[in-house]
Amino acid sequence: MATVITLRELDADPVTLAIEGDRFADPSSAVVEAEIDTAGLHSLPGLADCHAHLAMDKLADLAGLDDETIRGNTVRNAWAQVAGGVLLIADKGSNSDVSLEILRAPPATRPELQMAGRMIASGGGYYPGYGVEVGPDDLAAAVRRAAGPHGWVKIVADWPRRGVGPQANFPVEAMVAAVEAAHAAGCRVAAHTMAPAGIRPVVGSGVDSIEHGLFMTGEDLKAIAGRGGSWVPTILGVESIIEFLGADSSGGRLLSEGLDNVRLLLPEAERLGVTVLAGTDLAVPHGRVAAEAARLVDFGLSPTAAVAAVSTAAYDYLGVDRAPAPGGRADAVFFDSDPREDVTTLAEPALVIRMGKVVVDRR
Repeated sequence: MATVITLRELDADPVTLAIEGDRFADPSSAVVEAEIDTAGLHSLPGLADCHAHLAMDKLADLAGLDDETIRGNTVRNAWAQVAGGVLLIADKGSNSDVSLEILRAPPATRPELQMAGRMIASGGGYYPGYGVEVGPDDLAAAVRRAAGPHGWVKIVADWPRRGVGPQANFPVEAMVAAVEAAHAAGCRVAAHTMAPAGIRPVVGSGVDSIEHGLFMTGEDLKAIAGRGGSWVPTILGVESIIEFLGADSSGGRLLSEGLDNVRLLLPEAERLGVTVLAGTDLAVPHGRVAAEAARLVDFGLSPTAAVAAVSTAAYDYLGVDRAPAPGGRADAVFFDSDPREDVTTLAEPALVIRMGKVVVDRR
């Protein structure tokens, strides 16, 4: 037995489909017993958080969690994302590969997931003991070990040193070798960079996704656009770190300067066709990536591009099918009005369906 539903995606004609189990079907060949009334609602294939950390609840958890806590957090936070309408996640790593166990959970209990496992950094180049610590000569080998079908490897490319300030963790040659190793293994590379010192090795290495990227230039954006890379600014995440450090601290002042640069870069990134994606980076509770979309608009991205950043652009960049068609996953998130007219609409989905099951219904 099937349920009929109509999807009205942005700038697309309405499509009427049947839901059979966890898949869409052709309603003309289905035995229909019910209908979900979505008349007047606007739909997306799902929201997407492209810098999540399901293993953690808050920034303070970066001090390190044991494996059992990570297991519990990952399951709970994955469902919180679904309940918020977030049906696609790019998880950018944790301090243990046990976070990857969520990939074996039933798909209906979690979003679609692409993940990095344990992060990779240099000695002294991240929170002590948090990630795999290697020198430049061993970075590519560490990436080969970390690569797998989960999709991503995360490298921390710069970090502040006491009395010295932010430094690049790896030279460009080591980063190039690491990216080549990941690509040979079928993985993408995400690189953390928040400081001027780290941006040259990151952009020059050809990494797939630049996380934060506060001190890029217009030329960097051209390079990213030319190779089809992505940029996840994590504005809310950076603002939360500034608040933690103090706005008048040396770190707070540097990151604020970086955010001023992001205001200049975002409109140019849109003009150049850079894939800008939304990511929360623990700044808000899991499932609240809509808040980052609103911040992207505040910083100069158009509402249309911000909605894409938190939905369709992420699906396309991550290679996840989003077409509402027979045989596809029965996933959809509905809104009372066109979110391009008011991006804050994304924060309150009227209806969330994951794998054919109604998760949220506020109609």
